[in-house]
Amino acid sequence: MSEISEDPRIQPLLEWNRLARENTENAIVSSMFEAAACAIEPIEKFSTWLLVGAAAIASFFIANSEKITPFLSKHGFLICGGLLCASCFFGLLAKLAALRSNIASQINLAVLKTFKEHLVNHEEEEQKIQGGAEFWGINLQTGVRIERILSEFSKPLPWWAKLLMKWKLKNHENNPQVGYLPLINNLTWLGYFTAGQSLTFLSFLIVGFIYAAAI
Repeated sequence: MSEISEDPRIQPLLEWNRLARENTENAIVSSMFEAAACAIEPIEKFSTWLLVGAAAIASFFIANSEKITPFLSKHGFLICGGLLCASCFFGLLAKLAALRSNIASQINLAVLKTFKEHLVNHEEEEQKIQGGAEFWGINLQTGVRIERILSEFSKPLPWWAKLLMKWKLKNHENNPQVGYLPLINNLTWLGYFTAGQSLTFLSFLIVGFIYAAAI
């Protein structure tokens, strides 16, 4: 097998096989990242429900502070109020992370759809151009210029956005899944913030029962 693989005549075939396998593997990984976006909606719904509940209880606590304080004590009332505020704060951060996750997911879908359409059109034109070039006996570079695409896209962006884009592309230039990194990163933070929101709300309930039982 090693002797066959060293044969220069089949090197193009081996490279074709390698690229085909690598492209398929990358496509499968991309589909897995796209599937992960399905988790955004249920987590966001749970976070919204918890945020509304915490905000409603906090409003009730504020409106009825004089009636509630004797049951919890002043110290217990402050701790419970602080835990509710913390839960609401984590809830707002979770909503922000969910919004960013949804934006990243929608952008990926839109770019992927239009990219495929433009790529199909380019491949059709490329075949015609290569046919003309072959007829005239010349070589033409018909590949899509990624550098020009990124340059044109970044022109209207503010300077800090250009620097951020260059920095991210430089750090992930060899990562074929770079387009899905913002989605996964925001989804991860959505999970963290929702967990913090849930734990602080649960802590509020536990502390409330403890102080109420101690009175």
